Parts: sequence; C-alpha cells; structure tokens
Amino acid sequence: MAELWSDILYTDVMQSDGYIVDYAILTTYSLDMPSLLAVPFALGTMNELDEAAFRSPHLILEAVNRAVDKFVVFCNAGCIAVPQRDSKLYTLLEHSVVQITLEAKGHGFVNFHPKVWVVKETNPDSGESQIKVVVLSRNLTGSNDLDVVCELVGKIGSKPASNKAQQKHAPLIDFLKWLGKRSARRISKNIDYIIDDIQYINSFELDGSPFDDYDFFPMGIDGYNGIEQCLEREMLDGAGDIVVISPFVDMKTMQMMTRYNHRSRKTLIARHSSIDNEMLSLFGDGVYVPKEVLTDRVEKDIAVDLHEKVYFIHNNHTGNNQLYLGSTNATQNGFDRNVEFLLRLTFRRYQCSYDKFRKELINDGKDCMFERITAASPDNTAKEDSSDELYLRKVISAIKQAEIQEKDNLYTIIISCYSSKMQNDIDSSIYPLGCDNLKRKLTPNGVLFDGLDLPMLTEFYVIKVGEVERVVKIETKGMPTEARDIAIFRSIIDTKGKFINYLAFMLTDNVEQYIVESHELEKERPIGGYNTTDQEISISLYEDMVRMAYTDPSRISSIKSLMDKASDDVIPEHFKEMYATFEKALNKIYRL
Repeated sequence: MAELWSDILYTDVMQSDGYIVDYAILTTYSLDMPSLLAVPFALGTMNELDEAAFRSPHLILEAVNRAVDKFVVFCNAGCIAVPQRDSKLYTLLEHSVVQITLEAKGHGFVNFHPKVWVVKETNPDSGESQIKVVVLSRNLTGSNDLDVVCELVGKIGSKPASNKAQQKHAPLIDFLKWLGKRSARRISKNIDYIIDDIQYINSFELDGSPFDDYDFFPMGIDGYNGIEQCLEREMLDGAGDIVVISPFVDMKTMQMMTRYNHRSRKTLIARHSSIDNEMLSLFGDGVYVPKEVLTDRVEKDIAVDLHEKVYFIHNNHTGNNQLYLGSTNATQNGFDRNVEFLLRLTFRRYQCSYDKFRKELINDGKDCMFERITAASPDNTAKEDSSDELYLRKVISAIKQAEIQEKDNLYTIIISCYSSKMQNDIDSSIYPLGCDNLKRKLTPNGVLFDGLDLPMLTEFYVIKVGEVERVVKIETKGMPTEARDIAIFRSIIDTKGKFINYLAFMLTDNVEQYIVESHELEKERPIGGYNTTDQEISISLYEDMVRMAYTDPSRISSIKSLMDKASDDVIPEHFKEMYATFEKALNKIYRL
C-alpha cells in the first residue's frame, strides 16, 4: 500500500521481519554521504543501534565491513552532496556507488532520476527467498519533504514463472539490465542473479491492499519512451477524473493531462513557484500548494515542501481507478528526457474514487497540508537546473580519469581531462574528498595532487563551479585499494582499547547490551590507560570466543582478518599467542 510520508526509516523499508538482505540495488537522483553510510545499517547488519552508537567509529566501521558487496547505489553524476563533516569511512563505500552520466539532448542535460530499490532477502530459518521492489519519490538523502513510498514483495518459486508473469515483469528486468551494463563486473554479476530470481516470481503480492494489479514503467532507457508508452498510451488514453501531485510541472504537460475530457474533474497539487496563471484555468477543482506554515521554517528550523509524484486517474474505458507513483515529475523533462521509473497500481473495484482520494489530501481538517491558490507566484523561479548546475555537468563530462603513482610511500594523483570538452571560461576547482587544503583549479590539461599519504587516496572528489559544490566519483587507475583500506582501518583503530572494543563488538550477539556496557567501561577507564576491568574484558572476550566457536565458527576466522589489518602496537600483549592456542584447540575439536 502506498503511503505519503514526511520522514522515513530506511531500515523499515529495506529489511523485512525474519529476513536478511542478500543484495540490494538502490537508485537515486541525489545522494548525501550520511545517508550512504546509513545503508549498511539499513541492510540489517546492525539495525538496532541508537544515535549514540553512531558516534563510535569502530561500530560504523564494522557495519561497513559486514555490508561489503551487499549493496550498490546508482546516482546521477554531480548530485552527491558535500558532507558537512569529513570521514574516511566514506571512502570505504566508494565501490558501492555507481555514478550515471548521460549524454545531453539538445540544449539540456539528461538526468538519471529514478528512485527504486530492488532487494533480495532470505529467511535463514525456512530458506525461503523473496524480492522486494520499493518504488519511491524520495532520494537517498536526509530530506524532510513530503514523499511517497510503495513496496511490493514477490516470493521466488522453484520453477520459472509463467509467460504472462515474465512479460509483466519484463520492464523491471530491462531496467535492471540497463543498470548492469553501466556497472563493474562484480556489480553486474549480482544484478544478473537478481534478474534470474525475478524470472521465478509469478506475482508480487498485493494482499491486504486496496489494489489488485500493478505494472512497471521505466522511462528513458533503451526501448522505453515515457511520453508515448506511459503518458499517452497508458495514463491518458481514456483518462477522466484526475489528480496530479508533482512538485515541478510545465504547461505543455498540464495541457496534455487535461485536454482529454473537458467534463471530467481535475485537481493539481504542486509547489507554488512551479505554477503559472495559465495552469489555474485547466483544473476545475482547483490548484493547491503546501501551506505556508510547512514551507517557511517556522518549527524546529525545518522546512517541508512537496516532493512526491503521484497521479490518480479514472479510466473511462475500463472503469478502473489507477494510481501512478514514483520519480517522474509532470514535465517534458520527466516523461521525455530523463531516466525515470513509475509504478502503476490498479484499485480493486469500489475501493477508491476520485472524491475519496482527493478528500484524503484536501479537506477542512486541521491536519490538511494544502491550500488553494487563485494566482501564481509573482516570482516564479522553480527550475530543475541552474546555469551553475549545467556548467558542473559539462565539467564532469570533460573529466577523463584519475591515475595514482607511488614513490617513497607517498602518492600522486593525476586527473586528466578531454581538452576539447573542457571550456576555459568555466571557473572550476577540485580536491580529493577530505582534503580541502589541496584545492586546485581544474584546467583542460587536468590537475595534479602530490605528497599524499595512503589514507588520503579516494575516488571521491569535490568539484566547485560557481556557487555549486558537489562530490563526484572519478574512475581511478592504480588505486592500491587493499593497502588504502587497511590504512584507513588503522587510522580508526589506533589504540589497544579500540582494538579490544572492536573485537568485543565483532563477537557480541546483543548489540544494545554491548553498547551500554562499553559506554560504562569507557567512563571508568583512565584517559590513555587501563584499569582492573581490562582483565575482566580479556576473560569475557575469551568466553565469547569459546561460545562463538560452537555457534558461529566463521566469526572466529574473522578475528584473524582483524589482526592482519591492525598494526602490531594496538594488539594487546599475548593476544596473538592466546589466539594461536585457541585456534589449535579449535582445529583439534573439529577434527574429532
């Protein structure tokens, strides 16, 4: 069932009760680094941590380690926000981010704009697997705007699905194939596995919802034209009563949506700045915008605006009421230029009507979020792209690659550009994420950063053009990934106390209890030293290792990996000998 939201807990959407996530494919237009860092937790690897736990770097580090190769995020090039606080942990997630750069059409750029997640889950008790498809209007950011989400779940069967089912799911599969073609082999391989699983799904469940059917509508990918195949052929053929909810609208699309039946009832909900006076006459039941109290930052310094894209349409030919939701704005860019994704849900008979749907949104109740307007904003400045944004996209498309060279344990990054694409009149600067003191001017000849330490190496860079500053990912040759990741690990786990805490966290089955106890121990521990509880910690760790040897031996083998990554000076005295003795005893037990 679709629901409007002003906030979302990603964990609630990502992970189903009783299931673990095998792999997740996430698409978004914009992305911010804290939300990216939250994905490993949303996958369920450690989904019960409180806010205080997020201030413990070793806990986040372990969440990132557990989530390696379990997810990928596709985002639009030039739409990653610069984090307010730098963290080397972001670099550890660079291989989970795929930046999509699309060729321009005419005078404008084409955006990768879908917001859809495809998640494979398995129940460890029953062995049953399923695919969850989550269609959203929300980006993977910390936005407070009004958005929409819908999730469908399909059980993976033991036999290939019927031809009818495979045809129904073909648009979703074609969308995933399009993503796979733009991915590294290790990512495309995981996408292929999920595509294979979808071909064993006869239906995505709609039980308990007011809907009895669904259809997928990708746009802007090979073979899928949003204007012809979705808007004209499906949405507007036979359209009667209609409610359009879209933050951005344009006159041409509004005319298309309202010209089919002059006697039908029509309502528009959009951002005030996106509406012009001509649109007011097209919607007989009114044009509405979010109330000023929501958009003016009057409470807790948080502004809330409209961001959901929802279309309620009564089809006069079939008599069905249908709901389209997803990423597509009611604009020509949305339906005819960008890569987008909409889900169509068909209501069961007598489950909903134009009046009922409209009343859920527009009523006399004190909780109603929208108000009718009779005149357009005098300062109509709503635009999906600014000149600085367009210049930023040109700079991104002009960057060829980055290359790393090493000498005497110091590193040089050389960024090269396509000189023919790099315009001299665009003033732009660049630096590796977390190294703002290294900011350089980006020229047609590229740019060079030298004297870098290993933990400073990254594929994330900050580019600034005019007033726009964003993170971009640049393909990098010669990246010493394993050595760099170990260096980052050592920069975080840099004391014996942190090593012990990390090890204890790896072995715990009760995350919440561990956090409470570790916080109490930190209060008792002298700064830079140890106290009598350290011996208790060692005994407790040994007991945990013994218990884990019988319940989950794989966790024991991960201790060896931890010691290999940690520097010798942070591993407590005699711990290696203790582990070696423990490992020998364990081998004897399993040989018996």
